[in-house]
Amino acid sequence: MNSISQVDFEWNPVSGVLINEENDNIQIDPKTKRKADPKEFGIEIHPHVLFKKSLNYDLEAGWSWHKSWNLPEFDYILKVNMCFSLYQDAHIQVLASQGTLFAQVFVVKALENSLSYRNLGIKGESKKEIIDLGANFRCLKFTTTSYNNNHKKFHLMIVLFYSSVKGETMVLSSIISPEIFVDSRKYARFHNFSVLQNSFTEIFPYQLIDSKIIKRETKNKILKIIKIENSIIGFINYFTASNIRNKIKHPIFLALRFSSLIKLFVDQEMLDSSTNIVTQIQNHLNNIINKLEHQKKIKILISLSNGDYFMQKKALELIQQLENSCYEIYTQKCYLPNTVCEIEDLQQLTLQYQEFVLQSKILINQNKHCDKINTQFSLQVEDNLQKKVKIEQFPDSFNNQLQQTFKDINLHKTEFENSIKKEEDLKIQQYSQSNIFQQYIPFSNINQYQQYFMSPYQNLMPFVNQQFQHYHQTPYPLYMNPFQNMWKLF
Repeated sequence: MNSISQVDFEWNPVSGVLINEENDNIQIDPKTKRKADPKEFGIEIHPHVLFKKSLNYDLEAGWSWHKSWNLPEFDYILKVNMCFSLYQDAHIQVLASQGTLFAQVFVVKALENSLSYRNLGIKGESKKEIIDLGANFRCLKFTTTSYNNNHKKFHLMIVLFYSSVKGETMVLSSIISPEIFVDSRKYARFHNFSVLQNSFTEIFPYQLIDSKIIKRETKNKILKIIKIENSIIGFINYFTASNIRNKIKHPIFLALRFSSLIKLFVDQEMLDSSTNIVTQIQNHLNNIINKLEHQKKIKILISLSNGDYFMQKKALELIQQLENSCYEIYTQKCYLPNTVCEIEDLQQLTLQYQEFVLQSKILINQNKHCDKINTQFSLQVEDNLQKKVKIEQFPDSFNNQLQQTFKDINLHKTEFENSIKKEEDLKIQQYSQSNIFQQYIPFSNINQYQQYFMSPYQNLMPFVNQQFQHYHQTPYPLYMNPFQNMWKLF
């Protein structure tokens, strides 16, 4: 989040008491007699706070800061107007001689009672003496977070005290800052906010309205089982039971389970509508969570008149845990707006809620079935598309495969024929070399020994073809045959 300088960090006068951090005693009460009236001193005090650096601001979350960060350094400046300018020096001398002015910074959170704040403590030097009508504060830190305080926002409160020589302390002025959300870590509210709101909006099993709910408690190694009843004690036991982890904070559950002290109110327009009131309530809660609606139309009234003081005190502390952004909580009926009406027929509300839950289950099952069908259909379509893509990418793969097969067959056939031919040629060549050709000579004596005639014919080159495989060409013509020449000599 970025700091937005255009938004003013406005301080307002405090209209309430400050409750002590350790107990419930009043620490500061600006309305008591101990508060001094500045006009009695003839002065009017107008405190002004000047930050050296702006806090973080978001349009939806508002002002925020981190627990581990030092608060920005700021100056607390007093603008004093004298009622009678003739006595200005005299009044200042009187104040200086009779006591001391000092300012103190507090971190507070608003309680259920709008006129009270609880002191949460602060780290650093939070108390400074006023010198020259001003004081500087730096290196201050928050001690806790909004998450640890049920997501409540904090305030900075600056109180101006006057301490007389006699030791009496009086409040001259008190101002309070806007709400500040204190994160435990960066963006912690965004991680936890949705989880926190589920218990206020999610539908719950309708059997829990009348079923037996117990609280398990162990004291002195003895297990004690306490039944959750429809009373202020049952309300306290339910929200303090450690064995009940996911506590339901839905307004319908609270109004039906603890009907003796909790009443449910809705806007009149919701009752006038023809739609089921339970459906309208649930739709409105969902719209609030999804930020489709901003005006809270659901109110619950928690009456604590039936319990004693300690029960009421404990119940008020638990009610603070129920504060949320979905519906509003009241402890006094007189503060309810005039536009809301109470839902008095709780039996009809129970039946409508039971019907709503059953219909929701049917819709959920139908959606699951539709999702399953859609998933199967998507898988089937995807499988078909993959096959189609393969066919389109390789449309002639089968024909190519057949052609390749035929080519392989022809290749093997050719190789086989060539090998046979080579073997035949090799045998013919061997046969030709082993038999020496003797040309037929007419008028010769066949029985005559002719070895000496063989030498001139041993260098004959065979001429091989399919038609004249045994024909040999002699290098000498017939008329030059040496046999004929020699025969003529004899």
